[in-house]
Amino acid sequence: MKRRVFLYGFLNYPRGSAPANYVQYLSQALKKAGYDVYIITNVNEEVSFQEKEGHLSYKDTKIIPFNMSKNKFLHYLEFNYLKGHTLVNILKGYNLSEKDIVLLYSSDLYIHREILKYRKKIGFKTVSCVAEWFPDSFFKSKQKKNQYNFYFETILPKHNLIFPISTYIEEYLVAKRCKTMRLPIMADVDEYPLGIKSFDKIKFIFPGNGLMKDAIESVLKSFSQLNGKEKDRVELHLSGIKEAEIKNLLTVQEYDNLKSTLVIHKWMSYEELIKLYQTVHFLILAREENQMTLANFPSKVPEVMSYGVIPIVSRVGDYTKYYLENDVNSLIFDGCNTEVCLEQIRKALSMNQEEILQLSTKARECVKNKFDYRNWVEKIYKAIESI
Repeated sequence: MKRRVFLYGFLNYPRGSAPANYVQYLSQALKKAGYDVYIITNVNEEVSFQEKEGHLSYKDTKIIPFNMSKNKFLHYLEFNYLKGHTLVNILKGYNLSEKDIVLLYSSDLYIHREILKYRKKIGFKTVSCVAEWFPDSFFKSKQKKNQYNFYFETILPKHNLIFPISTYIEEYLVAKRCKTMRLPIMADVDEYPLGIKSFDKIKFIFPGNGLMKDAIESVLKSFSQLNGKEKDRVELHLSGIKEAEIKNLLTVQEYDNLKSTLVIHKWMSYEELIKLYQTVHFLILAREENQMTLANFPSKVPEVMSYGVIPIVSRVGDYTKYYLENDVNSLIFDGCNTEVCLEQIRKALSMNQEEILQLSTKARECVKNKFDYRNWVEKIYKAIESI
């Protein structure tokens, strides 16, 4: 009989967030490793589900809806303080034994506390995914900061296994004597077709909802400094950023210089987003080096590379150290100011069609050989079976 994995995350699953994509590929790897996988999550109402063994199902994986009250006050209480109780009550309906595994994608202190307390009674194994490491300055209240630090420093080491997303997080946890297996964001290179790129314009995309970690101002200012001939050849696609936010970051003149190249996308379904990726040549991602960017692994990098999109990225974090190769499958630069961004954009524009297609092919090969979830199945299985 297959061992069961109950994978929890508040994700708007599937396709409703970057963590939802992380969990999708992790669940596919777990299934391929021979586990019976259940994803416990709030469901994305925009997606059509199938049914499997009496459960909602997506990509042949069973989903257990994590429902909360529609009453505003009760919802607030449940969301902020009672998710751990709700999760334990859901799990009680599945008669867990010591053979089962509970895998958490969450930094909610109450969830971890309740699951660890429940583990004492039953004896199942617990695994935690850690995809972020926020500095104290990130938190608006002292209470939230203290809760997060207590979770990170005291609660995480109590789990049987941790999947840190980066070496930066892993090194900290190993020093605390945690059992770890570094696991980047994965991909499924066969999920959608590659698509065909036209060269009437050279298309760049900036993943918009990364305002927190990404130096978007440098990127926008660098595109605004392109000359007339260069601008005629370029489209800069933005998704998840409002025009008002862009205007706030630029002077009136900079915005006027930029607007002819801008294509601002409002809300897009995931299928529409894929169609866009299939047409784009370059992803541009500028990041400062700090705790958050060193700890994180941007999900957009392997995601867009699946469609032959070439990353132009700052040298920060694991993806530029272990996975991408400058001038082979990406363009990597040091720093994130306007000048270095502009230099890389001009480098991309200086390439001919054949050179772009060569890097594009290598970008997709990188995903297939390094990020595709099928490459990680055996490592994940060995790590879990060793606890």
